[in-house]
Amino acid sequence: MTEYIQPSQPMPAAPVTAPLWQQRGDGLTLIASYHFLVAGLFLVGSLILLIPTAILGIVGLAEDADALFGMVAVGFVAVLALVLCLLYLAVGYGLWTLRAWARIAAIALALISLVGIPIGTIAGAITLWHLLRAEVAFKFEQRQKK
Repeated sequence: MTEYIQPSQPMPAAPVTAPLWQQRGDGLTLIASYHFLVAGLFLVGSLILLIPTAILGIVGLAEDADALFGMVAVGFVAVLALVLCLLYLAVGYGLWTLRAWARIAAIALALISLVGIPIGTIAGAITLWHLLRAEVAFKFEQRQKK
């Protein structure tokens, strides 16, 4: 006959960590996806602006030197769109992986997007509402501690 001996102290439970997609939740997944979508739109806009930049550059070199000013202006807007693309892409990835810096950056981008009536205002307000909730901030803090 075998006798079962109980330990004097309970065994510690093995740490169970949920997959990242479960930690993130649906709201953060949607906000990160929104940032990826906006990054894609800025990339398309930047690529489209390359066409008039090139045309103005050719015209400026071949015929009218004043067209070079237009090339610089349109080129500046194209570079700005590319920078915004990279910024939204980085913030989207940071939100996707629950990085604390990405939450703060997304809040800053949401504040800026509030002036983009009506879509930017709605998207910015929803982003602010979700990211400023205590349980969402807790998710980022927990992820930071790991």
